[in-house]
Amino acid sequence: ATIYNRKILLCGIISSLFEGSMYIFVFMWTPALNGDGEEPLPFGVIFSTFMVCCMAGSSLFSILAETHKVEHLGVAVFAVGGVSMACLASSSSQQTAFLSMCCFETMVGAYWPIMGTMKGSIVPESKRAAIYNLYRIPLNFIVLLILLSNFTPTQSFTLNCTMLFIACGLQVLLLVQQDETVAATDIEEDTLEIQDLVERADSSSLAEAQA
Repeated sequence: ATIYNRKILLCGIISSLFEGSMYIFVFMWTPALNGDGEEPLPFGVIFSTFMVCCMAGSSLFSILAETHKVEHLGVAVFAVGGVSMACLASSSSQQTAFLSMCCFETMVGAYWPIMGTMKGSIVPESKRAAIYNLYRIPLNFIVLLILLSNFTPTQSFTLNCTMLFIACGLQVLLLVQQDETVAATDIEEDTLEIQDLVERADSSSLAEAQA
């Protein structure tokens, strides 16, 4: 029954969409940059730059998490990632494509702590391992589907863009769900506090009457 919890389902779909786009990007960034160019590109330097951007994204999360909710940061990460993929899919310039890739890798770096925090608060600890394994099923399906379809880099990045914007919309729904849960919890706590005050007042009145 836990897997049918709406927040757990949303979290799983969101993670599958983003991580699916990330793995597709891993397979497609080399042919996308290489194109028909005759000169070999410094792929080692390019990959190192991606890793630096990923680290920068994680550091950016650490800074922004002090003043922003994790769910809000998730919306921003998926939206910026989608825009990056849109620029990459429509770009005919190597420089623009490379900058778009760096921007996406920065969002990847921010994604991991965001998703880790959300999963930790949403998925019950006792069932975490089983649910995380279930999350891998749609992710593997997405990646296999794209690789077996022989999509071009442009087609793959266009699909990535679509998946990231869908993830952004689902993240907004998850944010609304979280806010509703917090509001319901606050109302319940206020109700219990009022009941406690009433009981104390009744006890005081009874003690005074007996005196």
